[in-house]
Amino acid sequence: MKNVLIIMAVLVSGVVMSCAGKASSDGFETTIIEQAVLDSAAMLVVDSTERRFDRLTDAHVMLVYHDSLLIASNSVQAYGDPLLSFYEMRGRLHHLADYIPSGSDTDEMVACRIAITGDELFVNDCYYTGRYGTISLRKPLLKADALHLSHSGVEERGVAAVPFRRGLLVENPQCFFDDEAGIHNDVPRLLYYEQGRCLTPQKHVTFQVADVNTGADLHSNTARRRVCFVSHRQPVVEFYNDIPEQSSPTRSLSLRLLRLVTLPSDAPQKIQVGMPKTTMHQKRHHGDRGAGIGATFDQTRRVVGASNQLHAFLCSAADDEHVYLAYCGKQFSYDYHTYPTYILVLDWNGNLVDTYCFDRWIQALSPSAETGVFYLTVYADDDSHSAQMRLVKVVPRSSAPLESTMP
Repeated sequence: MKNVLIIMAVLVSGVVMSCAGKASSDGFETTIIEQAVLDSAAMLVVDSTERRFDRLTDAHVMLVYHDSLLIASNSVQAYGDPLLSFYEMRGRLHHLADYIPSGSDTDEMVACRIAITGDELFVNDCYYTGRYGTISLRKPLLKADALHLSHSGVEERGVAAVPFRRGLLVENPQCFFDDEAGIHNDVPRLLYYEQGRCLTPQKHVTFQVADVNTGADLHSNTARRRVCFVSHRQPVVEFYNDIPEQSSPTRSLSLRLLRLVTLPSDAPQKIQVGMPKTTMHQKRHHGDRGAGIGATFDQTRRVVGASNQLHAFLCSAADDEHVYLAYCGKQFSYDYHTYPTYILVLDWNGNLVDTYCFDRWIQALSPSAETGVFYLTVYADDDSHSAQMRLVKVVPRSSAPLESTMP
């Protein structure tokens, strides 16, 4: 994938430019957002009049749909307890439904990553069971026992995925470039899975970089034929144009890079390359004689981190008009709870629309219908040993009824 080499060359070149896009000879534009743009961001403060969320103390991620429906991903579960809880937000907070029992049996999950995609909630256990599904957010809500999950077939753990055409678009953590270490994994950035099978051809790579390169968000906008890749490990956002092949629109992945957006950050994570090892790869196949498992052997080298990890984009969200990015750009340290975070609003062509700043780490975000207003999942206190989260509503400081910051 030639674009990967170009993208990484831009990152290491140190070129400084404004937010205006610069055309590439390869057909996409590059935008580097300067620190001065971040420094001029509008400050967000907590709306101290919003007290409905105080009762939610056992959820690690909370999302809000259309200012009216709250989805909580519960953080502490016994076997069979629900991973998700839905609440009505109009007036007082009112419990509506629970979904997905905790477990490894049919239609259960061990871990549940959630994202709002249009009018649906996408649920995905990318660490353990490999199951995924969607829940309509329009009322009446689906009955809990009517939710049935599918198997993704994705072998890489922790990778991002998003519903796409008849299957899933999936992050490829092996797409990586490091000239100093001699790593040039020229493979597709994104993979397409359908009915549990990867339909994107890709070649073998010697350097196994998933340990230092897994972590992203993916967003898809069918109406605008756009796909957005947001990296957690590098200060990179990529916008792709989705042009299905005429002959096979659901099975051919034809994504063309339109715009690359990068931001200032601390130094990237240092890496260490291991010695070559013989690795066996098992792969399920379907033939005339039925299904089976085949194996291949090759020489691989595992790449691991040798310094603190860089936290680039912490989380993101998207709607019909915009993509919302929570950006940190700092290496991990004990006081990461209090890292300030920037919220960047981009249109689906990758143009910067607005920039905001909040004085804490953001675990998850949901935009309100009101411009500049967000619902944020943040750490409840400054203790780096505490994992308790809370949901807050934030507004621009200039419009806050009573200026407030986190206690």
